[in-house]
Amino acid sequence: MPPDATFAPVDRDETLAEKVYARLRSALVGGRLVPGQKLVHRQLAQDLGVSPTPVREALLRLVSEGALDLDARGIAWVPRLPRDRYAEIMELREELEGRAAARAATLATPADIAALRAIHARLMKGRRAEDGAVVLAENERFHFGVIAIARMPVLQRVVENLWTQVGPTISLLSSVPRKISPAGHPHDDLLRALETRDPAAARAAVERDLREHAAIVAPLLGTA
Repeated sequence: MPPDATFAPVDRDETLAEKVYARLRSALVGGRLVPGQKLVHRQLAQDLGVSPTPVREALLRLVSEGALDLDARGIAWVPRLPRDRYAEIMELREELEGRAAARAATLATPADIAALRAIHARLMKGRRAEDGAVVLAENERFHFGVIAIARMPVLQRVVENLWTQVGPTISLLSSVPRKISPAGHPHDDLLRALETRDPAAARAAVERDLREHAAIVAPLLGTA
């Protein structure tokens, strides 16, 4: 009987490609790569301490997912989202993250809420210190923390893909001076909704959060 190829040994480059992909995807989601930035695979390979092959595979995978583009020379770069594509992504985020927040309101434990409150406290500390990197990182943790509470893995994967595309554009928020709204931060509204188990209020808080972000970022973007 011929050997079953289903569980053939994994090629080392395939494993490295997954690791490189995860590293690059995390940088995109977290806004650590900015629109217009070029990603030369040989330089990335040197920085990451791997061969060029897994880096090339990871970059092409991100291109196929719409997170990166290729220029005429085949060099990957972070695209500048046109306003209409950004708006579409944010509308989808409102729908999906709002749904996750509504479900999280029925499932969140006191420990879950305390963890989110600690994340938000670090976010606000970073905001007062005008530390954009901290704000972006803690904002990402907060949003995906809510989704994790909702226990919706399929929705989470879709949202992760949307964040991969829009993450670099979200980084523009750190370049714009912002005052705290008189209505308070939407994260505070969401935390209260989780505490009171109010799905409608949880959804509304997420929608307000994303719309306030979009109102700042959209004017900075060009048209297609």
